[in-house]
Amino acid sequence: MNSPESETSGAADLSRLEYQCRSLRHWLVSVLALVMLGQMLMIIVSGTFTVYLLLLSRSTSKDLVEYRPQATKIINDYQQVSAPRMNDFLKKITEYARAHPDFAPILAKYGIKPGSPTGEAPTAATSLPVVPPKP
Repeated sequence: MNSPESETSGAADLSRLEYQCRSLRHWLVSVLALVMLGQMLMIIVSGTFTVYLLLLSRSTSKDLVEYRPQATKIINDYQQVSAPRMNDFLKKITEYARAHPDFAPILAKYGIKPGSPTGEAPTAATSLPVVPPKP
């Protein structure tokens, strides 16, 4: 029935298949271990980054509390002194441009549009924004 030669080749094939299965299992376990290691590293890195951002946020909040009074003073000074002077300067320069048409291209270069000849203030694009102070 079966010759000894076919039994040896069958055993060799079986041995080779067992070796390939063991090799494949080894590679699969190795890949799964690397994937799990990668996931653990990602968790560690993201956790560390989260802690860093939390510490940075606390530090920034403390700095903000420290600088808020100074910033409020500067903002109030701008709103009460500097902004009115700048708006007054814009009004005067647009009046000058209406009286001297050759000066109009200079205003146009900087995006300042003079008001109508009726004497109204410059357009809204030239007025300066007013920022309310935060409590």
